[in-house]
Amino acid sequence: MKKKIVGILVCTLLIATAVPAVGILNIKKQSNGTTSYEADVPVWEVGDSWTYNEHYNEFAYKNDGTLLLAWYHNCTSTYTVTNTTGDSYKVKLTSKNNQGSLIVGSIRLKYTPFTKLSQELEHRKTDLAYKGWIHQEKGFVFWLLGKIGLPIPAHFSLVTEASFSPAEELIPFPLTPGKTGTFSNYSMIGHQKMSLYFGLIKLSDSNFSYNTSAQDYICEMTNITVPAGPYEAYNISTDVGSAQNFSYLYYVPQVGSYAKISRHLELDGSGKPTMNYEHELVSTNYSP
Repeated sequence: MKKKIVGILVCTLLIATAVPAVGILNIKKQSNGTTSYEADVPVWEVGDSWTYNEHYNEFAYKNDGTLLLAWYHNCTSTYTVTNTTGDSYKVKLTSKNNQGSLIVGSIRLKYTPFTKLSQELEHRKTDLAYKGWIHQEKGFVFWLLGKIGLPIPAHFSLVTEASFSPAEELIPFPLTPGKTGTFSNYSMIGHQKMSLYFGLIKLSDSNFSYNTSAQDYICEMTNITVPAGPYEAYNISTDVGSAQNFSYLYYVPQVGSYAKISRHLELDGSGKPTMNYEHELVSTNYSP
């Protein structure tokens, strides 16, 4: 059971934790007189930050189709560049306005505003490929016991560390409208711990590994509106296998990062959702 829980939660965190970005927009004149738009890799500085409204929903099912895991987390997250030395950017996520819950088998937890989501992220400077992360959910929750859901206060901790080999490609720089290609496959290895009452009740403590397949993408220009305002964005859409599944990431050069993420996945042919992610930019201090 513990290995199943670890595998499910790793998949939960795999897609949502990246902080992709785009850089300065260059306008180039072609030989036929037309104009093309190209976005290059940005240069981040310590203190650059981006704030998003983020909504995470994840579901997993047993072989008989009944629910095994349901994870909800809504929050306002701020990603801040903390270190630019060497060949990587280090980015820290902090959160507020936290809401959510976690169901794993018979364990039912209701989050409180004190159940904080945080992350430490590492990106390769040359292309912003994703090298690894540390994901944490920690704080006081209500452990719901019995059929009536008797709420018992508890401290909850979930810590996951992961690294990628090769680094996970996030954006096919340089970005140009109409560009198509394939993101390479990669492997992820790491460790996860989940517990209650400061480790007195251990829910999981295991190593994990995960292999992805290559995925096709297409880049197109589109107009979007988010709390930070209206933008013309690069929409990086990824082929995720079927019509009911989609993955869209909207990149805006002048904010140096994505302005919106929208993802939805279902079990093939079942109509049962496995993932819903929605992130929208609220504000940024980034300046090209």
